[in-house]
Amino acid sequence: MATILVVDENPVERRIVRMTLDGEGHRVAEAADGVQGLAFLRQFAFDVVLVSADMQRIDGYSVIAQGRAIADRENTRFITMLEAVDEKGPVESFMAGASDLLIRPFGAQELRETIERVTVPEEIDLRDRLVGIQLEAYETAVRLQEQARG
Repeated sequence: MATILVVDENPVERRIVRMTLDGEGHRVAEAADGVQGLAFLRQFAFDVVLVSADMQRIDGYSVIAQGRAIADRENTRFITMLEAVDEKGPVESFMAGASDLLIRPFGAQELRETIERVTVPEEIDLRDRLVGIQLEAYETAVRLQEQARG
């Protein structure tokens, strides 16, 4: 089972996610915001970090990018929890280094499947390669748009 950190300012959502994952046998810690989440990441190794995109002090994208930069945390998988109306969220999540997404509202089964997806070695390798290809294509498109404007 995985060691998981849930970073979300909403204590009710953190508790629901924690109870679901505890019931699956995972070890789960909670962080009340991005600042606390980064402090935990500096002190402890987690297999998976579920992080809310929309937080006040430090947003989820910054937590992912800074968390990935912390020494010995490159194997940690980040999952961004997004609101359904957040159109830019998926791109920003993958640009920051997220491995997967959960769109709110999500259920227990979707949560379980996403955790499993990011913790299965074959899936991790394939997903990382696909995300890398998508990011390169996106960055190329942005560069071409900037060149066309300039």
